[in-house]
Amino acid sequence: MSRSAGRIGWLLVWAVVFCDIGSSVYYVPGILYDSAGDRAGIFVLFTLVAFLLLCSKVVEVTRRFPSGGGVVSVADKAFGPWWGCAGGQLIMVDYFLTVAISVVCAVYYVDSVVHLGPMVLPVTLCCLAILCGLNIIGIKESAIVSTVLAGSALIANLAVIGSVLLRAPGEVLAAVPAEIVSLAALSPAQVLVGYAGAWLAFSGLESLAQLAPAMRDLQETPRRGMIAVAVSVLLTAPTLTFLCTAGLSADVKANASQRLIAELASAWGGLGLQIAVVLTATSLLLLAANTAIIGNYHVQLALTKREFLPAGLGALSHRFQTPSRAILLGTVVPGIILWVVGGDMTRLGELYAFGLLGSLMLMSVGIDVLRYRDGERGWTFAIGILTSVAVAIAFAATVIWKPMATLYGGGLMAIGLATAVGTRSGWFERVLARIPRMAPPIEVVRTDIAFYTVAQACELPKDPTPGILVASRGATRKIFREACDRAKSRGQTRVYLLYVDEIPGLFYPQLAAPTPEGLTVLDAGASVIRDLGADPVPVWGLSHSAPGTVVDAAEALGCDTVVIGATQRTFLWHALRGRFIQELLRLLPADIRLIVVG
Repeated sequence: MSRSAGRIGWLLVWAVVFCDIGSSVYYVPGILYDSAGDRAGIFVLFTLVAFLLLCSKVVEVTRRFPSGGGVVSVADKAFGPWWGCAGGQLIMVDYFLTVAISVVCAVYYVDSVVHLGPMVLPVTLCCLAILCGLNIIGIKESAIVSTVLAGSALIANLAVIGSVLLRAPGEVLAAVPAEIVSLAALSPAQVLVGYAGAWLAFSGLESLAQLAPAMRDLQETPRRGMIAVAVSVLLTAPTLTFLCTAGLSADVKANASQRLIAELASAWGGLGLQIAVVLTATSLLLLAANTAIIGNYHVQLALTKREFLPAGLGALSHRFQTPSRAILLGTVVPGIILWVVGGDMTRLGELYAFGLLGSLMLMSVGIDVLRYRDGERGWTFAIGILTSVAVAIAFAATVIWKPMATLYGGGLMAIGLATAVGTRSGWFERVLARIPRMAPPIEVVRTDIAFYTVAQACELPKDPTPGILVASRGATRKIFREACDRAKSRGQTRVYLLYVDEIPGLFYPQLAAPTPEGLTVLDAGASVIRDLGADPVPVWGLSHSAPGTVVDAAEALGCDTVVIGATQRTFLWHALRGRFIQELLRLLPADIRLIVVG
């Protein structure tokens, strides 16, 4: 497995996606109960069929678009750039609500044991501010951590199910088939509204497509990962929803709908199981919120590079090299939404479906169009059409019978599209140029600096003796002098200069290219190396692990010495983004020396 690319297998894919989708089970039963009553479990079960059909299409998205992008890439390829822009706006609407619901739900679960009372909303906003700060600094999201949390949450949920099945009296379990029979009493409109609302249980599918660049392969890895996700959801989502409506009193369902899984654990498993659920639920929900923030700003960056959002929105923080403005937008909007609705989970649930179903419908129809262009006409194509119809019906029901969701989603989308028109026409650039710190820099960043990827540098003729690699985030002369002196002592003139743009999180940006800082370091470093009488080979890499990329590059280029500068990062940087030198020492093989200058 490549250290630099951070390639992940099906198990880690399952963990990341299940952390996103699986977190929905903690708030869906309560939100659906408020609108569908005791029939909530029926709607989740029916919607599960359409979800399973859609899973195969999401796997296909990863194969067709290995660089990621999800609905943006699908809509762009199938219908054109402006549809890609619309897809991006829809998924951003979805991400805003995912962040808001996940964070406030996490706090409500804590409230079930700590009793925060009126402090729920202030604590939620504080948690949101902390997530914002962590992402601006650039917290490194780990697939291993996701695996531990996903596994713990799945075990806790299965323990709740087992406790209810073993301890609940027969009349409680007998209520489940009675709920199914009662569906016949509903009008077609009520059925459609319940069906549309139940899609909330399956939000998070987009994260699989966004993981494509990090996967070990695009054949078995996404397929196996999605099968594992589908099985996990099948075991938990409908069952827990049924048991919440059948196994809890009407009073609890009415007054504690924000945390029904914790109440179910308390009622049938005791305090210990309730605490286990609260710990796993809170962790998973906060992780899901963080993943949504990361996904949101990656969509924003993709739209800025396509010139549908102002370029200033994607500007990187000089200190942390993260898109701080995009991150702020991705957390401030959910904060405003939470403040407006007062942290009310039911009202948040009412707003949710528009962006989720709109983006899923656009992605599903887009895949149908691409299949048609490729000449597919068999049963797979027919099932795909059926899937698109199922999602389109849910979206239409939302638009017709959920006016607040339509107003919220349609309003934000209209603002986004208007911004895109203003950006494309140049109007926004002229306005932003007059706002301090939003104007583009006066100096022009060079984009014609010659550099190699590691793979391209490997194709160059190699010296007969091992080479020297200098990895630097600055143009400090003494670091390059050390590398040049060591190369000359071997009778070599070549020095490899490596700069790594380290990307926090698990998603890779689309249309990746060196950051302005990276281009500056490569250009200035190459100039210093030439002045010192050596021949520089500038190399650029993009990864989630800078130490892993350095090690992979050294091995691939045949270098037995790596030269770096002493770190000047703060304790907070090390705590959130890791210790570069320590990680590099851990990964370096015994036959490669590390020279730390300064």
